[in-house]
Amino acid sequence: MPGSSGMTTSIPVLVSHDKGEEVYDTVVTARTIHRMFTHGLIEIDDERQRGRNTISGKPVFSQKKVDRWTEQLLNDEAVFGQLTWNFRPEETNTYYNPGSEAIVIEDGSATLPDSAHRHRAIAQAVESVARGSSFDLDMLFSVRIWRVPAEAENEIFYGMNQEGDKADATRSKYLMQRNSGEKIARELVRRARDLTEVNVETISNTLSAKNPRLTAFNTIAVACERNFNDTAPEDIEDVVSWLVNFWAALVKVRPELGVLSLQERQAVRKSLLSASALAIHGYIGLARRFRDGNVDLHRLEPLARPADPREDYFALTNPAWQTRGILVPSQNKAGETKLTMRNANQTRRAVVDTLAELVGLDAVVSHPARRSQPSLINA
Repeated sequence: MPGSSGMTTSIPVLVSHDKGEEVYDTVVTARTIHRMFTHGLIEIDDERQRGRNTISGKPVFSQKKVDRWTEQLLNDEAVFGQLTWNFRPEETNTYYNPGSEAIVIEDGSATLPDSAHRHRAIAQAVESVARGSSFDLDMLFSVRIWRVPAEAENEIFYGMNQEGDKADATRSKYLMQRNSGEKIARELVRRARDLTEVNVETISNTLSAKNPRLTAFNTIAVACERNFNDTAPEDIEDVVSWLVNFWAALVKVRPELGVLSLQERQAVRKSLLSASALAIHGYIGLARRFRDGNVDLHRLEPLARPADPREDYFALTNPAWQTRGILVPSQNKAGETKLTMRNANQTRRAVVDTLAELVGLDAVVSHPARRSQPSLINA
């Protein structure tokens, strides 16, 4: 453990190279990290981290994030990567001893150019042992040690937090599901014949004009989180099986929700609201009402595409979508005013209510806090 007040300590390390500097890699136990915090041998310099709230003056950090990582540590599910320490040469006395292949700390404390949340989580996990947890105090963590001036920590923080592009939520959620809603969405996409990766984008949150897929996975995941996140783990399989049947029945009446060619998909996007992200939220919300009310799937038939496209409820030219605030006028870069979809919680609820009205569901399932909407059927 690094010492202060003249206590000399050595840490075995491997020499590496980063940002033009000689750096040192090592592993330390959770017990050591907690002890360093306790004795002030690890310091969090808020000015070099996320700063302080300009109103309250409190350090900016997320206790929820710390608690989440602590829980993951206790469950042995944490993906922590490498922690970061810096022994500022202007404030500490350290040197590398090539003979013993160790960093020698004669005096001073390590600051944290990055990973402050993870350090806090480790400390919390160690403290949980006194309350009866089975956390392993000798769990090892990888640490990269720097010896650069304080001002260089800003560059390290930026590089760690901004240089790398985060994966889109679509990709992250598709690879790893954290709650019931996401798990249901993943299995629905995997098992519904008209979805799968052929018809659902699983890499990016957005669809390019040349992407023939129906929607991005994150849209389905968010919709399932909103409507099915209260599903107990033991009921997930039953809900997924039901949703697979619901989606198959839905595609029968709205074939544009199935797999289309690029040309067909582009035509649908230009003319119909039925295959939009808003509509996806609407269908999943409607599914919850169907399931809660034990409604027969044949009740979806009023949503069917009519022979005359001009009579389609979902036509973007239907003025009811504007009346309900789902399509709103906006000005593009050329100064032209066009109708665009307003993707917000309010409009998502409005689409669910619209679909429920179209299938005559209001008399079957009642929902509190519903706002009266102008009739779409008679629009």
